[in-house]
Amino acid sequence: MNRNERRAAIFFMVLSIAVIYYSLTKLSLGSVQEPGPGFFPFVCGAGIFLLCIIWFAMNPKVDQCAEPLWKKGVWVAPVIAMVLIVFYTFGLEFLGYCTSTFLFLIAWQFGIVREKWLKTGLIAVIGTTVMYLLFGYLLNIPVPQGLLI
Repeated sequence: MNRNERRAAIFFMVLSIAVIYYSLTKLSLGSVQEPGPGFFPFVCGAGIFLLCIIWFAMNPKVDQCAEPLWKKGVWVAPVIAMVLIVFYTFGLEFLGYCTSTFLFLIAWQFGIVREKWLKTGLIAVIGTTVMYLLFGYLLNIPVPQGLLI
């Protein structure tokens, strides 16, 4: 375990403790048969805490960090992904599900994956259609109406 991994484990341990504390003090846990609003956050926080303990136990020694945490230019794709997800979220309300999903898939394939236009278009059309059929018809989940549907 290098120093960055150790720092990440400590960060997630502190975060999980905060989630556990919040779910115990501010939310109602309920019971297993009738869980309250704090039950799921408590279970998730406890699970993350347990995984961090296991991570520490499996890697007790601290190795020297041989390379930097972020290589040059590696951070660009995650930032683009976060921006695209934020725009997609806001676009759902204004453009509707089909239009915003289509535009999101095109932007994702072109901006992050760097696919050619033909493959990008096919993925966007097929992906939008399949997801709309899955959520809108098979699962009967109401999707935001927009320009197309």
